[in-house]
Amino acid sequence: MKKLAGLIFSLVVILLLSSCSNKDVTKEDTPKKDSTYVFDQVPVDTVKHQETAQVEPTGTKYTVQMGAFSTKEKADVFTSAAKQKLNLDMTIKFSNELNLFIVQLSRSYATKPEADKQRDNIKQFQEYKDAWTVTIK
Repeated sequence: MKKLAGLIFSLVVILLLSSCSNKDVTKEDTPKKDSTYVFDQVPVDTVKHQETAQVEPTGTKYTVQMGAFSTKEKADVFTSAAKQKLNLDMTIKFSNELNLFIVQLSRSYATKPEADKQRDNIKQFQEYKDAWTVTIK
């Protein structure tokens, strides 16, 4: 019985292996043209690059938001500690949309990169790493 099972298994393996091989070779009559052109030498970039100034919409201002709190007391405690550590003026405003007290720098900036620079300075302190730049309407 074991010999019969071994023989059947061998036949199945041989049939599978022989059915997988393909001896037909296809050749194309016409050679393919290479559709990709590769430059042998790339000239040095001679274009003078100029930095473009970002044009901000008229009247748009930016500031840095330090946090948002559910109670005025929590916002006051946070603001007091931040003012002492950062030596920056801050304001607390109530947002009707968010139903939160938001703490922002009192100073506004004319461009986003200016505000981002101040934000990055503030984020160097671990407790203010969540500060972000906001647009003032």
